[in-house]
Amino acid sequence: MTSKELSKQLERLASAEDFSGSAAELTDAWSAAGVGVESVQPILRFMEEYPTLDYGMPGPLVHFIEEFYLKGYEEELTESVDRKPTMMTVWMLNRVLNGTEETEKRQAQIRAMRQAAKNPKADQATIERIQGFLNG
Repeated sequence: MTSKELSKQLERLASAEDFSGSAAELTDAWSAAGVGVESVQPILRFMEEYPTLDYGMPGPLVHFIEEFYLKGYEEELTESVDRKPTMMTVWMLNRVLNGTEETEKRQAQIRAMRQAAKNPKADQATIERIQGFLNG
């Protein structure tokens, strides 16, 4: 499935009455169809576009893309946080940080979190969440 097809399917979710249920149905269908790591970037871009949706904690979309941990997910997530940090994506980056050993990769993720706090596209609530992660 192409990024464009994945993005179109995600766009339909944005106006779904039952977002969580619809997201679960979609990710179940993707799993059955063998959709892979190519889904990570479209999902993250969707989260950037719709930062105020209630994705759940963590919710079906996050559960789905976290399956690609150590398979390219972290790099895509860091790029997303660089582009437009949102409450959900910085929370996801913090989850990755909590599971990463003290390495160069962890240091790069911490730098990405610090940079996100200075990103003009981040709203105040996201900046406060980042500061809480960095100081907590």
